[in-house]
Amino acid sequence: MIAVLGATGNVGSQVVRELTAAGVDVRAVARRPAGAAPGVRPWPGDLGDRAFLRRAFDGAAAAFVLLPFDVTAPDHAAHQARLGESVVAALRDAAVPRVVALSSLGAEVPGGPDLAVTGYLGSLHDQEARLATLDAHVIRVRPGLFLESFLWSLAAMRAHGVHADSVDPDVALPMVATRDVGRAAAAALLAPDAPEVVEVQGAADRTVPEVVAALGPALGLPDLTYVRVPDDEMEQLLRGAGMPADGARLHVAMNRAFNRGEIRAHGPRGAVDDVLTVEQWAAGVTG
Repeated sequence: MIAVLGATGNVGSQVVRELTAAGVDVRAVARRPAGAAPGVRPWPGDLGDRAFLRRAFDGAAAAFVLLPFDVTAPDHAAHQARLGESVVAALRDAAVPRVVALSSLGAEVPGGPDLAVTGYLGSLHDQEARLATLDAHVIRVRPGLFLESFLWSLAAMRAHGVHADSVDPDVALPMVATRDVGRAAAAALLAPDAPEVVEVQGAADRTVPEVVAALGPALGLPDLTYVRVPDDEMEQLLRGAGMPADGARLHVAMNRAFNRGEIRAHGPRGAVDDVLTVEQWAAGVTG
């Protein structure tokens, strides 16, 4: 049996689909398991509940773990640390021998004081360090920027015809669909010789304007454009949209790391075959 955290999310649900297709018994762990795939065992509960997770992991030959991203948390680092410590403690309590952890490109870089160096990604660096203390085979899946993250600004795109952010328009980034991240994670769970780090880069590095140009026609917005907003203004925009000040600060800090070239892949492409291109992914967006 393999336990899958976040089993109804974008990545976790794909992991579940891949594992069940391979005939694996899956325990689907999620706060709200109503969307769990047919034929899997749903385990509803909170990742901050160590005792619950200990039961969820009990008897598992392997586990897929992650830290849910909550943009509403007033103190992102503290929130992620609380969940991360709970997950690692439960894995240790249950003596799970094999762990595949969703992380990110850039998680190898220390976040620095107050996560000012890499923003949100600094919490994943800290979680990788916690996972390294386990007496288990730990595999870190480090994807590029999720293409689905562009859809967070869907309302603004429709209202104003622009996608605004603080990533420089000429910076090409590894970007990947969550479908392919889930495929790579499932493959790592099933492969006995999976490497300790699996980078999932997408078909090619792309700029934000290129993604926006591909999204426009799919959304019925052929004139959709990208606007590079100054860092301080971006923080204010995010706070005006309801994001806590800490989250807005970390978002912009992460983008600065992108602009400096600190968040990048270190190995070749090919974690999985037939990854979606930006254009293929955009064509399937129905928002």
